[in-house]
Formats: sequence, C-alpha cells, structure tokens
Amino acid sequence: MRRWIWSGIIILIIGGIAAAWPSVHRALTTATDSVTSVISPQPDLRFAVISDNHGDSPIYSRLLDDMATKPFAFVLHLGDASDRGTNEEWAAVRAQEERLRLPVYHTVGNHDIKVDPTRAAFEQAFSTTRWYSKNFSNVHLVVLDNADRKVGFPVEELDWLERDLAAHANDILLIAYHRPFGLPFAEYTGDDETTASRLTNERFQSIIAPYTITQIFNGHVHTYLPYTFNGIPAVVTGGGGDPAQTLLGGGDSSYFHYLDVSITDSKLTYRSVGLPTTPE
Repeated sequence: MRRWIWSGIIILIIGGIAAAWPSVHRALTTATDSVTSVISPQPDLRFAVISDNHGDSPIYSRLLDDMATKPFAFVLHLGDASDRGTNEEWAAVRAQEERLRLPVYHTVGNHDIKVDPTRAAFEQAFSTTRWYSKNFSNVHLVVLDNADRKVGFPVEELDWLERDLAAHANDILLIAYHRPFGLPFAEYTGDDETTASRLTNERFQSIIAPYTITQIFNGHVHTYLPYTFNGIPAVVTGGGGDPAQTLLGGGDSSYFHYLDVSITDSKLTYRSVGLPTTPE
C-alpha cells in the first residue's frame, strides 16, 4: 500500500514540473536576455580618432579603408594632416577622406601652419575654424588650437572656451588639441613648450578644472600613449602614417593605428586598431 502511495506522489510531482516548465523556461530565457543586454549594449556614440598622417600617406589610406568598414558617426583628426600645409597637400588629403563618406573633424597641428601660420588655408580646406565645438546628443566635443608652441592657446580661444564649457557643463565633455603637455617624464624628454605657451597652459587648466572632463585626445607624438592629465583620462594617438617615434612608450607603442571610441551610458571606452609598421 505504501508503495502505491509513494508512486502516486512521484507521479504528481513530475506532472507538476511538466505543467510548470513553459513558465520556468520563459523566466530563464528572459533573465538570460536581460543580462546579455546589460553586458553588451549598443554604444550611444561611436567614432574614430586619428592623427599625424603628414600628407598623402598610403598608411593613412589603409587606416581610412578600415574605418569605412565600421559604423562610425564621424572621424576626429588631431592634427598634422599635412606636412607643410600646402594647398596640394590639402587637396590630396581631402580626396583620401572623401572615400569615407563620413564627417571628418580636423584639429590644426604644428605642421599644418608651416606655409600659412594664419590658418586660412587650413580653414578653407576643411570648411572649419581654428577652434570649435560639436554636439552629439549629450556629448560635447571641443576642438582647440595649440599648434604654435610659441603661442600655445591664444587668449581669444581661452575666452571662448570659458563660455563654451559653461554652456555645456552637464554634457559629456571631450577635449581635443594637437600638442600634449603634462606627459609622463616630460622633464626628461622635453615638453615642447615655451615660456609663453606654458602660461596659456596654466590658464587652460584653470578653466577646465571646475568641470568633469571625460577624455582628452592629443596627437603630435607618433605613438600610442594613454596617460592621466590632472586626474583626467588622456591619450596620445599619433599613428596615422608618419614614421613612428619610440621616445615615449617604446617600440610596442609606436605603430600605425587609430582609436575606435565608444560612449555607452555615459562611459567612454576605446581601443587601438593597428596596422603593420610597413605596407604589405
């Protein structure tokens, strides 16, 4: 008799599990999908950053071709798109970039003003101004000009920067300029500054201090070097095509590359996308 009672209980338990399984399966599936969506959300904004191709470079063309395969919203160029800033160089670089079918936002570099220190040719070539800002939803990108080491950041530019940051204090703030300063071991490697530019650098730092800056982007040095500037995440990415420099970071950091940058839920991440040091 007991054996029949236990058999009946087991049958009831199995039947209950079978009846409840569709609901359990749905719950497990929903939980898995939810975790996946948290771990791998689509970025709110994705863009590329590159610098220092120094003219019509085959390496630059290859890096642009690779960018064209990815869903970037735009490309940020950190300066020295040319070697001397001639109209011929500008025309060649523009022809390369037009294949991207993406906006390319240019920063003026020290090589870009060798022929024309007024920046007029640079501004005309890229239909831009020396310093400017762009909005992408709640992301605010500020592009600055400190190309001339004898000047640094012009007074008018820093006056503009004060107003611009004040108007976008609640946004995700990104700042780009060509020549980095405050790099690790600058006292040993040289900081590429003058007395005049150091004074403007100090004012620049005082202007940005009250704000939460998410990232600073620099070029100029032909290497890949993440660093921290006054507690702000910063990176040098100068691998756009001109020969690499091993002064900072060594050979492992000095390669042709661009940055693949994503902003998701107010968090910025990036990775370096590299090419071999010699064309195939």
